[in-house]
Amino acid sequence: MQKPKKEKTSYLCTECGDSFPKWFGQCPSCKAWNSLSENKFEAASTDAPTERPLITKVMHPTAVMQTGLRQFDSILGGGIMPGAVILIGGEPGIGKSTLLLEVMRHTKATYVTGEESLAQVQARAQRLGLNGNLDIIQGNSVGQLLDYVTKQKALLVLLDSIQTAYTDQRTGFAGSPAQIREVTQRIIEYAKTHQVAFVLAGHITKDGQIAGPKLLEHAVDTVIYFEQNQATRYRFLRAVKNRFGATGDVAIFEMTATGFREVQNADSLLPVQEIGGIGSCLFPQLEGTRVIPLEIQVLVTPTGFANGRRIGENIELSRIHLIAAILEKFCGLKLSQCDIFVRVNGGTAMAEPAGDLALLVAMASSYLEKPLMKRRAVAGQVSLTGEIRSPGGLEERRRALTQWKIPQALWGGLKEGNAAGVAEHYASFIDKDLKLLGD
Repeated sequence: MQKPKKEKTSYLCTECGDSFPKWFGQCPSCKAWNSLSENKFEAASTDAPTERPLITKVMHPTAVMQTGLRQFDSILGGGIMPGAVILIGGEPGIGKSTLLLEVMRHTKATYVTGEESLAQVQARAQRLGLNGNLDIIQGNSVGQLLDYVTKQKALLVLLDSIQTAYTDQRTGFAGSPAQIREVTQRIIEYAKTHQVAFVLAGHITKDGQIAGPKLLEHAVDTVIYFEQNQATRYRFLRAVKNRFGATGDVAIFEMTATGFREVQNADSLLPVQEIGGIGSCLFPQLEGTRVIPLEIQVLVTPTGFANGRRIGENIELSRIHLIAAILEKFCGLKLSQCDIFVRVNGGTAMAEPAGDLALLVAMASSYLEKPLMKRRAVAGQVSLTGEIRSPGGLEERRRALTQWKIPQALWGGLKEGNAAGVAEHYASFIDKDLKLLGD
């Protein structure tokens, strides 16, 4: 008589994906606190071997699938590669489901909804102007999904979302770390074996990370984050992992009543030729292979407190403190006695180190009440030793400025246009170069 299978218990880390036979307050692998969750499963039978056979086949180059969204195809490395598994994460309501439907406009894909009813998806498709017989199914079982994909011989599957899918081979509710881990593994194995591409929508946590074990992001081929500035209607798709293209690339879309509209020219985000004046500076930020214009606005005013306040929007507060300290030490500007307010306009945060010089110039301009010239860009890295260095990526920035019709630029450590260059120390920089930037 065959003995019933015993149920075993392990503890899975939601951060690194490692499992352990007992619970720990701190994960022994990644040192994360309170990240282990209980995972129950049946012991594997020893009656028959469970090893999977190796698959050997001479592979030939295959054509990628074009989605019709040029910028989306660009950050994917030219399109969707057969057998690729792509994960798109973003906040609720940012447009993940709309993007997946936009992909169906120019491709023959199977759309799987686990969150909405078929009537809801169909209504959104009609609003977007998608006509014809769309292959849309509703369900949460990954086993039934893969059986349907095999029967239909689909080449592209859009799953909304990975956190709603489940498998009977694991206990726990859909969206738990154990379920996400097993579902992801089954989808990846199927995609690689049958050369079927999957695009997965994913929820994010309050910390901005994709919900589930970190193994989810490690296992897939491409990870894309949906970003949005609440003050604008633009959406940014940023590739943070890509096995088929460059990481850091950005696609810009505008949300309209009829769906997404691609923003081809980044200068349409801001009136770049009007940026200038007291405390306003144009910074061309390099995002992967694309240049995004940012306006650095700084307001420096005397404080009514013992220590000045530092408030930033779309910029790390530590960078404001750093540039203020450098200006005070090397230029003698009494910024510790002032409140400093910084706002970065352009839809995305200022994350590149080359923006330090633009922030420094705008901060000094506001403090000295000397206006900066319009139609001029500033970029350069600021060192703690009182030096300004080259920003890097000059060729990409120059091409972007030519497209934006910006005739002059001040690069850290270099001479460009009518600028006299940047001195080694900020004292001479404030005395000479800032005056050349003034009207």
